[in-house]
Amino acid sequence: MRRSCFRILFALLAAASLVACGGGPVKRFFPPDVRVQELVLGPQGTTLSVRVQSFSTVPSQLERFSLSLELAGRQAAVLEAQPGSTLLPQAAEITTLSIVLSEADAAAVRTAVTERRALRYRIHGTITVDPPGRRYDIDYSSALSPVPGLDGVLR
Repeated sequence: MRRSCFRILFALLAAASLVACGGGPVKRFFPPDVRVQELVLGPQGTTLSVRVQSFSTVPSQLERFSLSLELAGRQAAVLEAQPGSTLLPQAAEITTLSIVLSEADAAAVRTAVTERRALRYRIHGTITVDPPGRRYDIDYSSALSPVPGLDGVLR
C-alpha cells in the first residue's frame, strides 16, 4: 500500500511539473525601428535603402510604411511602400526605393560627398506591422556619411 501511494504521489508531481513547463517560449512584440541604411545618388537616379529593425521574439509582416525624409533640415522625399515582407525575430529587413530629389537636395548630397562630411537626416511618419496590425509612429534623426571609394554613396 505504501509503495502504491509513493507511485501515485510521484506520478502527480511529475504531471504537475510537466504542466508548469507548458506554453513554450514567451512571445513578445515590440515596435520596429526605422532608419536610413544607404542613400545612393547615381547617374540613373537616386535610391534610398530603408532598414526596418525588429526587436520582437516572433515574426511579423511589414504591411506598409508612410514616411517623410528630411535632408539637412528640409523636406526631401515622401516614402510610401507596401513591402509585404516578413520581419524575422530580432532581425532587420532592407527595402530599397527610388526617390526623386530636388536639385537643391541633390546638391546637398553631392556637397557632403565631395567635402567628406556628414549629412543630417530625419525620417518620420508611420509604419504598420501585422500581427498585431498596429500603426507605430516613427521619428528618428541621425547623419549619413560618405563611403570612401564609392562615389555618391552615403551610409
